[in-house]
Amino acid sequence: MLRKIQFNEKKFKMNINDVLSRNVVRSLIQRTCGYDVEIIKRQTCFVVRAKQEDERKVERLIILCPKGYTANTPTQMNSHDEAEYATIEVRGTIKEHTHSFSLQKNCLFVASSFERGSVSKLNKPYIEFNLNEDEIGISKEFYSAGEAPFSVVRSDGFGFYHNLVNTTDDWLVLHLRKVMRPQKSVQLEKHFSTLTEREVEILQKFYQAIVQNGDGVFVKNKDLIDKLEACPAKAILPALGEMLFTFDTGKHEACSAFAMILKLGKKNPQVVLEYLEAAIREKAVPLYYAHQLKEKINQKFRDDLAA
Repeated sequence: MLRKIQFNEKKFKMNINDVLSRNVVRSLIQRTCGYDVEIIKRQTCFVVRAKQEDERKVERLIILCPKGYTANTPTQMNSHDEAEYATIEVRGTIKEHTHSFSLQKNCLFVASSFERGSVSKLNKPYIEFNLNEDEIGISKEFYSAGEAPFSVVRSDGFGFYHNLVNTTDDWLVLHLRKVMRPQKSVQLEKHFSTLTEREVEILQKFYQAIVQNGDGVFVKNKDLIDKLEACPAKAILPALGEMLFTFDTGKHEACSAFAMILKLGKKNPQVVLEYLEAAIREKAVPLYYAHQLKEKINQKFRDDLAA
């Protein structure tokens, strides 16, 4: 039986600016990411990255809020199609009255699974797990600050789905090193020749929005989402599929294009399935995303038949 992890809502004694102001954190950011950095806010964590990153080898810092996590909820695992290999080093916690990292034991909980055969439910963006129970096919481990870096994603598929969870009531700093999968750049223009000017404009704005906001696009750009949904699905799918190659900066950019295609698939399942079949044959989209979309949309067909 795993140790129990409780998530009680409480007001933090410190905020992210307090953490970033510590000399030990500032120094680590400069050594890891340089001086020109971007800070990306997620639900309960922050990702610090260099604004200009190498296409293959990436180093970032993940700063977890007290009892924070890297997925959307404590019991979900994000997919990491972008990573071929990745390690995490637990640097330590930042406490209110100390100015160096505290080396706490078992301060990081990691839930991991494999890529093969895992498809989340139709209305769930990611694989879910039970936080405090043992489950077949899901690895659940605790790590302490000061330990050697450990593999969080391996090339054999382990860790393709994972969630990093801070078990403490303090801010926790992690050092991420990862090798990105080789992938081509996004080339939207080749899909525009058969579209209207309005459709091209909407797609260009959507791409700019996911690069800027990632999955925040569905909150910050609701009008744009409505306009996309009103476009003919068959016409705009190739450009949306191209966006699945968007470089990941920690904002879930490619997943945002995935979610948009899935929205279209729920309304036009046959059209989207036909597109996906052709895209897979032509290797026009990342195969992982294509197969996930196919299975999710087929789930809808099964659900509709059962209703």
